[in-house]
Amino acid sequence: MAVDGRFGVIIHTRSRSDSQYFLEEIGVKWYLDYNHDMSQVPATASKVPFVTMPINAAVWTSGQAQSIGTTITDEDQIVALGFPDPRTIRTTAFNNPGSYWYMFGEANRYNFMTGERFAPVFQYYYNQIKLADSSANIIGTSVLNWDWICLGCGGYQQGKVWLQAFINAYENLSGGVKPPVDVWAIDAYPIDWVRTPNDSRHADIVIDQLTKMRQYLNGIAEYANTPIWITEIAVHVGYDGWKWDPFPTNIEPVGGYNPDKMSDYMTAVLDWLDANAVEQNIEKWFFFKTWIDIANPELDGYMGISFFDNPAQGASRTCLGDIYRARSLDDPPVVCDAAGNTVPAP
Repeated sequence: MAVDGRFGVIIHTRSRSDSQYFLEEIGVKWYLDYNHDMSQVPATASKVPFVTMPINAAVWTSGQAQSIGTTITDEDQIVALGFPDPRTIRTTAFNNPGSYWYMFGEANRYNFMTGERFAPVFQYYYNQIKLADSSANIIGTSVLNWDWICLGCGGYQQGKVWLQAFINAYENLSGGVKPPVDVWAIDAYPIDWVRTPNDSRHADIVIDQLTKMRQYLNGIAEYANTPIWITEIAVHVGYDGWKWDPFPTNIEPVGGYNPDKMSDYMTAVLDWLDANAVEQNIEKWFFFKTWIDIANPELDGYMGISFFDNPAQGASRTCLGDIYRARSLDDPPVVCDAAGNTVPAP
């Protein structure tokens, strides 16, 4: 059966052969791996090249970041600040015409990377890409959620506040022209450390974030027809609970893992997208992740959805991976039971 081009995935590997295996097993073509290298893309796949940014407060607060392309024009100096090599970006764009370039993600997570500071950096890399490939498509920097922050965390700037500041700052730079993006992006996470395990209730948060972003864009003439891509979507806590371990400073899961709750969340989100994506002009969505070690979370504490049971070729799909594959290939829908078995959807 044909792969549904709306379905994408965040992949855990950059190897061409490994990528091909996991993409074919999950039944999707489009993927992200947070890198702009396009040399390892499988022939049957479509990768979204990603423009990284330095996570270094001093670079942004000193004024150096916003000076690239104006007072800082030496490309070696730009690289020394932690930005991607403009020469490599141009070469990659030239060799991969028509690609969708994703201009960093979740800048609103970083209090030093404000919309005002980011606007000139966006403009610089936009120009580098377009100089090499006038047919390139530009995905605007994604925001982490729209107005939802989280339950049980320290917080970050609202996505809507960051995006409005970015658009205003870009207009000031460009003589009133709004950011020339072909796609706006959002990472939709119903971050909730209080109500665990997360479940289908959290799908309502995601839906609310998507509809509010669409409403905002519809109110701007230049963006009323601009599609939204969900560049990340998942949910954080699949276990009964969690605890904070100060040594070595991370979150650890507590209790059992609940694949049926993760299944309920995925099913609710995918049902809504199936019914509303056209009306809301949501063009693609990228679920997180082909594989991640949810039993041993990294510093972000993510212990939610993993589509495979290990990171190597030959890995088996989890029941959550089966759900996504069935949806993408338009096979009969399936769900997870409490034991993690794949069963027909009711």
